[in-house]
Amino acid sequence: MSSASNSHPAVPRILIANDQEWTARSLESILAAQGYEVVRAFTGRQAWDRALDLHPDLIILDTQLPDISGPEICQKLRAHPAIGWSVPVILTTAGTNGRTAMAEAIEAGAWDFATQPFDGPMLLARIRTYLQSKAAFDAARSVATLDDATGLYNQRGLALKLSELWADARRRREAVTCLVVSAHPPGVLPVVEAAEETAVLMARALRSAVRGSDAIARLSALHFAIMAPSLDRDAALRVFDRFQRRLAATEGDAAIPLRVGIAMLNADEGSDPEQLLQRATNAVEWSVALEVPVPAGGQIATA
Repeated sequence: MSSASNSHPAVPRILIANDQEWTARSLESILAAQGYEVVRAFTGRQAWDRALDLHPDLIILDTQLPDISGPEICQKLRAHPAIGWSVPVILTTAGTNGRTAMAEAIEAGAWDFATQPFDGPMLLARIRTYLQSKAAFDAARSVATLDDATGLYNQRGLALKLSELWADARRRREAVTCLVVSAHPPGVLPVVEAAEETAVLMARALRSAVRGSDAIARLSALHFAIMAPSLDRDAALRVFDRFQRRLAATEGDAAIPLRVGIAMLNADEGSDPEQLLQRATNAVEWSVALEVPVPAGGQIATA
């Protein structure tokens, strides 16, 4: 098996999840001969962990893994923002190519369904096509400025908007305040499965809580930033309080705990505006250790 690390390889990385040694080795030899990096998993749990850790470009899952079925793992990966719908998943089976099995695979979010023994040239042709599609998607996403799920700025969009806000603040000799809001759910799996839905709810509540001059970005799954010119700490806390109340009105008893980090920076200080985001992000991490409750169950730290 090729060695793998967290850094993304120069060649496409393919994860094979199959507990049948002969089948897995056969697949690995076909793929390695084409120069692909191959990572192996033998259970559904291993497939899940390695997919989230290594971010493969394509995943091949057997339908009958010893602990969790391939379709179930596929469905969970589709719900996770680190994998989502952009990573091709091929489900395989040693059984017959029945309509029921194929329908289950497609319903679970698989791009394709293949039976064993494999037709090597046909499988490679499909894989090349899927990898080209993913590469095109990744290229488009790399220049995009908006988050697909929420419509908010992504990190690239925020960097561009921050430069604009910072230049305007320097002309006005004003400060810029950054709030970083993070959802910290009590359990990992329920949030993984509902991360996109929760993110959309949070985005709506944030939009209704800020001013039109403020910029909102989604930094990661349940991690958001608000850049607000000419906003002092007390006003920033009121923004957070409005956001909490509007989110609670949407989620009701299902509302999850929130933390916020707040940082302010005068535009005439000559500092790099990216420091503002870093300081607010650090403040969120510090708030993890806070024990003093604040309204609506949130936790606040400032930098």
